[in-house]
Amino acid sequence: MNYRDKLYSKYISTHTFHLYGEVTSEKVKKQFIAWNKYFGDFLPKNKDAKIIDLGCGNGSFLLWLKEKGYSNIEGIDISKEQVEEAKKLGLENVYLADALEFLKNKSECYDLMVARDLLEHLNKEEVLDFLELIFKSVKIGGHLIIQTSNAESPFCGKYRYGDFTHELSFTVNSLKQISYATGFNEIIFRPQKPVVHGLKSMIRLFLWEAIEFFLRIYLLAGTGQKGEILTQSIMAVLKK
Repeated sequence: MNYRDKLYSKYISTHTFHLYGEVTSEKVKKQFIAWNKYFGDFLPKNKDAKIIDLGCGNGSFLLWLKEKGYSNIEGIDISKEQVEEAKKLGLENVYLADALEFLKNKSECYDLMVARDLLEHLNKEEVLDFLELIFKSVKIGGHLIIQTSNAESPFCGKYRYGDFTHELSFTVNSLKQISYATGFNEIIFRPQKPVVHGLKSMIRLFLWEAIEFFLRIYLLAGTGQKGEILTQSIMAVLKK
């Protein structure tokens, strides 16, 4: 058994449970405000659009889509524990599968494909194969949403090395490079800053904006450039 099989077979019991505790719909729904801000603009207008969440984990993102009225949704994950957790949330069409194998026979099937916190688990060859398969699988005019570890963040190492199954981190430039190489030409990048939904989150946003300002001054002084996106996670939307 290779290291991936060992760790993914017990991904919740050895990793995510120790970070987040037990998954409940109440906990999951606390993330919805942020997801409305981050991803809401890129959801299809048609509620019957076909959407897949690749590496869906415990199904939290699928639950958000379901709450927003999307019915033609499905998810896959390589961890049996994660798939079982997703089904406990009342989600259907969640399957145990490897994304690279699952997409091999798909051709222009999906209006929206989502890869949140997945790309960093692949090696370089797998990343390119994965994006090529997605380019074939997404419909013309469709989108791929990526959320991944941002190597330009000053605390990138916390995210990059916080999970033994992580292989890579990315920047705006490296995401552009692999996107262009696999057929995508229209790309939108977004930071993932704190989203205001109360006093504490407002303070967090204020502090982040101040910290980011000084980080850009530091980069400008040291390199002559102010940097691109500095949040720990980076979001990219690729359109076919």
